Amino acid sequence: MFFPRLRSQAKWAFVVLIVVFAGGFVFLGVGSGGLDLGQLLRVAFGNKGSSSTSVSAAQKQVRKHPAQAAGYKTLADALEKKGRVDEAITAWTQYARLSPRDATSLRHLADLELAQADRYLREAQLASLAQQEANAGSRFTPTQSGVGTQALGPDPITAAATTKASAAFQQASSKYQLAAQRAVNTYQAIVTLQPDDQQALFSLAQAADTLGQPSVAIQAYKGLLKFHLDPSTRAQIRDRIKTLLQSQVPSTGG
Repeated sequence: MFFPRLRSQAKWAFVVLIVVFAGGFVFLGVGSGGLDLGQLLRVAFGNKGSSSTSVSAAQKQVRKHPAQAAGYKTLADALEKKGRVDEAITAWTQYARLSPRDATSLRHLADLELAQADRYLREAQLASLAQQEANAGSRFTPTQSGVGTQALGPDPITAAATTKASAAFQQASSKYQLAAQRAVNTYQAIVTLQPDDQQALFSLAQAADTLGQPSVAIQAYKGLLKFHLDPSTRAQIRDRIKTLLQSQVPSTGG
């Protein structure tokens, strides 16, 4: 949506854009349009085929040397190439704890977490629709509420469907919130590690903006204004900051 010149500076930023665009469509209520984030991620990072180290061998290495970062990186790579992205994120996270200054791996982890958050958001959206449909069904089911009177209410089947849909929505929402917070935290860690990296600040700003953390986004966007930017990009950033600030003002309508 914003700042095309900033986006063209690094390959990993392309992954951010993949999810920012898809997530932005969801927030606008349009949906992701069938965008295959997994495929785009594989294209962005390069699908190198089968891993030279199997998952089982990498897991054995980690068990043998649990304090060595290299084992977790090998495991993360092996899991990711097998399509087991959620497990790969866990391994990358452990690697990042042991090698907190590896900015390249932190960026990769953050991008994966951002894609994971988008996936959970879409799951929550689908669960919300299912919940609405279940609730709508309850309005047209006749039940006895007393002698000589009738009221509309849920039958046992509808009630069960509503409960199931509600549980699915809560679960997906919780997963989204957790993944979103982890992604923002990782982008913040990159900025802390590389405070003068313009692209790191941009990625943090866009991730926080897309994931509904306006305060973090505003701070990151303001940080971008300290760099030498062309007038058009600077104006767009200021406009976005203004919009986010306005969104934080409580409604006074009565």
